[in-house]
Amino acid sequence: MAEINTEKLKKYKLGELSGNIALAFCGAVLLYFAVAFSIARVHSIKPLETAVLISAPILMLAGAAAAAYCNLKYGAAINSLIKKYVLETCVENAALLHPEKLNLTFNLSLEGNSVILQTEGANRKERLVFDFSAFGRLGFSRKVACLNEIENRLIITFCRLYDRGSKYNDVCFTERAETRRKSGKPVYIIKGGTPDRNAYKTYLKN
Repeated sequence: MAEINTEKLKKYKLGELSGNIALAFCGAVLLYFAVAFSIARVHSIKPLETAVLISAPILMLAGAAAAAYCNLKYGAAINSLIKKYVLETCVENAALLHPEKLNLTFNLSLEGNSVILQTEGANRKERLVFDFSAFGRLGFSRKVACLNEIENRLIITFCRLYDRGSKYNDVCFTERAETRRKSGKPVYIIKGGTPDRNAYKTYLKN
């Protein structure tokens, strides 16, 4: 059964936290600069003014570099864990995607820390569950990342099947969650027997 590697996730989340701390440090440096520089100017304290002008940019650069490094390294690693988990879950439950049908609408919804995928018109008891409880409470950005990966996997799967000769009329998905897209609005992967241009670009990139 597919699952997220919790040991790796803990390590990556710790690294991600370090990046957030570095960002907070940058905010503190800005505050330090504003307060100290104002005091130096008001009271004409030249040594303090000079010290602030020299130290603040150096500290800000160090904090920004640390934040960027952590975001690049650990943020990308977490996204890779999500991608691997979504792929393995879809492979293990390929039948629930009903690739044999000509018309498919996938409904995606959030239930707690899980994303539920149901195929419209199929058995209502069939639910493909993507369990992200290993992350703890899902923040908005993490919800979007998880939904994005599931949607990309649907796009890649059906565009690849199309390229291999499978015939479809319409294939689309909808989101029933508090994300950037209007709830329930269909996003097409294949429409009228031809892959959607944006969907096909996503497929080619992956």
